[in-house]
Amino acid sequence: MKVFKHFVQSPLYWIAVVAVGFGLEGVALFYQHVLNEPPCVLCIQARVWTLVGIIVAGLGLTVRKFFYARILAHLALIGALIGLLNRSWIALLVERGQYDGQCGMDPGFPTWLPLDSWFPNVFEVWTMCGYTPNLIAGLSMGEGLVYGVSVLIVIAVAALVVDILNRK
Repeated sequence: MKVFKHFVQSPLYWIAVVAVGFGLEGVALFYQHVLNEPPCVLCIQARVWTLVGIIVAGLGLTVRKFFYARILAHLALIGALIGLLNRSWIALLVERGQYDGQCGMDPGFPTWLPLDSWFPNVFEVWTMCGYTPNLIAGLSMGEGLVYGVSVLIVIAVAALVVDILNRK
């Protein structure tokens, strides 16, 4: 526990969050551009939530010496992870045929932030939702994201609690 406390209150925590975020984005782009797996709207929205997490972690790194700002960064990170879990969960439900909602081609970006126009190789929807490709050990990308993000949420909540209890 002492090691985790030290880790959470060091810049390494926020750097690790950024690294995990870039890793997730990298895997998504590898599947899209190397393995030719076209992204659906849920995939794109998951990428946006991952980008939000990266940005929040960058801010957390810069404000880590200020307790209340750091707590806000923890909360914002947890919010981004919950958004990512939501998109991942819906992708899993779609994959299993258990989702009744619509899954179209519009990523839903506001007119003032058209990420799909600015960065089409990263944020443009290429296909309708239906399945997610296999990752490893028989897990689909949807399953892997749900399990992985759930673990990340537990870590982020633990980091918040440790940070609050061990105010520096």
